[in-house]
Amino acid sequence: MKNIIILPFLFLGLISWGQAQFVVQNGAKTEVYNNINTAITNAVAGDTLYLPGGGFTISNTTIDKTLHWVGHGHYPAETGATMQTRLNSALNFTGNCDNSSFEGIFFTSTLNFGSSGDEALNIKMKRCRILYDLVLRASSTGNPDLNFQLSECVTGPLNANNGSNCLIEKSLIFGQISNFVQALFSHNTINVGAVSNRVINYGGGNTFNDNVFGNEWGLHGTSSNTFNNNIFQSSLPFTPPADSNGGSNNIINVGGSNMFTDISHSTNIYTFSYDNDYHLNPASTGTTQDGGTTGVSIIGTASDGTNAGIYGTIVPYKTIPYYPHINTAVIANEAVNDQLDVNINAEAQSR
Repeated sequence: MKNIIILPFLFLGLISWGQAQFVVQNGAKTEVYNNINTAITNAVAGDTLYLPGGGFTISNTTIDKTLHWVGHGHYPAETGATMQTRLNSALNFTGNCDNSSFEGIFFTSTLNFGSSGDEALNIKMKRCRILYDLVLRASSTGNPDLNFQLSECVTGPLNANNGSNCLIEKSLIFGQISNFVQALFSHNTINVGAVSNRVINYGGGNTFNDNVFGNEWGLHGTSSNTFNNNIFQSSLPFTPPADSNGGSNNIINVGGSNMFTDISHSTNIYTFSYDNDYHLNPASTGTTQDGGTTGVSIIGTASDGTNAGIYGTIVPYKTIPYYPHINTAVIANEAVNDQLDVNINAEAQSR
């Protein structure tokens, strides 16, 4: 099974210097297409679609079947040999896309999931970048269990449209979090600039554990949220015990310019840059929520004993997909003695 997964992806990397090729895998069967739209049309529910590096436009922007999408990644430092995998169309994944997954893709426009009366369930997105809005439902009526999982991504605004039971973990979030119900936000770095309706907007009953908040404002129209072991650049976004939001072991008043190792490549904390280092600054301190002790280190304060934010947990944030990744490729310009010198260096993640 491991060889079935790895070989099409390495093949895709090897041929990506010529015409773009799209590999569709169904069990042991593999087909190769020259056009992304043909590949999507011919793929059947449950297939894996391996995308090469480059930027691609999808003509039929409504996709209504379960597919597993795998790209080369979006971090420039790791995609120099293959280029980023970018999808440039605003896409709608409608109700029959349940159980779809996405890894290593840069979505340069908006993403919408679900259709009226038919939710998109059990979606997984990992190590992707979503430049604009990610909307998890087409309707805002009711609180269906979406089981949407977002992990190790870089995103803009997130809107669950009142869907429940979502997991958002180890992601860099640069936009408003709206209409989540009973979701878990764990080990994220949430840097939202000045917006009219605050950082966390409507919804409620969510749990925020071990996150780093470079927040400009606070909460709006949301209640019964719990905040534990988070780090805030300024004060708490709620006023205990005056409202229904609560929590403990948070560290506050760290200061936006002090939270991270290096964010000098952005105009401010609310703008993402690939060149920034979002590890916590080991020299920074804050004030404990419980007791108001000042000068407390922000290192090692997460509930699991690691750091808050994306570089916490025993398996912290990584930038490249799980699948084999081509680091370097040197191909000779001409053959010598009927042999072409090709030197490919590839690396596979342990998870």
